[in-house]
Amino acid sequence: MTLSLSPTDAAHYRAAALAACRRAAVIERRWFRSHELVVEHKADTSPVTRADRDAEGAIREALSAAIPEFGFLGEESGQEGDARDRWVVDPLDGTKNFVSGIPYFAILIGLERDGEMVFGMVHAPALGPEGETWWAARGHGAWQSPGTDPEAPGRRLAVRQTARVEDAFLNHGGLVYFQRAGLWSGFSDLVARAARTRGFGDWWGHMLVAEGVCDAMLEGEVAFHDVAAIQPIIEAAGGAFATFRGQPLQAGFQAPVLSSTQTLHEALVTALGFR
Repeated sequence: MTLSLSPTDAAHYRAAALAACRRAAVIERRWFRSHELVVEHKADTSPVTRADRDAEGAIREALSAAIPEFGFLGEESGQEGDARDRWVVDPLDGTKNFVSGIPYFAILIGLERDGEMVFGMVHAPALGPEGETWWAARGHGAWQSPGTDPEAPGRRLAVRQTARVEDAFLNHGGLVYFQRAGLWSGFSDLVARAARTRGFGDWWGHMLVAEGVCDAMLEGEVAFHDVAAIQPIIEAAGGAFATFRGQPLQAGFQAPVLSSTQTLHEALVTALGFR
């Protein structure tokens, strides 16, 4: 089933997500580059901070107040309420950047309706004086605008139309994950063939694809919350999103993913052995 959103629903979800991003952004800007920030580590050795936890709490409160009937799946707090119609949230994607003082981190808010990702918002609090926001609602395109003002003018996003790998600009995540996933041979082949490659990791690489700046973003391993908000933005911008061997994007997902232009999608999927 493909669920299209009504204009009223799309506007309602956008307003709720913007309000949640505003609250979380205040928290993250407060702790960014703070000497008082304490970094802990989860069982998987990934870092977590008070900023992650407090931002997720603020997001959960804002979304629950706006649309109480939806459930909530957060990276830090887990599942609450409805598991079919729910918000899927990564409160601080790029925590390693955050704790290192690198401003490329973001708030990711996706909405799953009846098992499908139909809305996504990415807000980067440290980019520019107001931050930058990317969002998409099924049937209403993908957009970018400064800050979190619902009245701010936005620009519509569209992927590029590069037809050959040899002409493509490819982004990638951490290299070790391609090794661990057994994708190193195919990935190395693409690096050798592509016109240009860069390691713009996490959410940032995907948004560059949606903006039409780059042609693909390759990641060797991500979790559901890492890309739940990203898939609808890429697809609404006219791009393609694929998971390794077609694994469903759902709770517990942990696998490679690929965002790309439609024109390059088949060549990249084949080269990486995604099928």
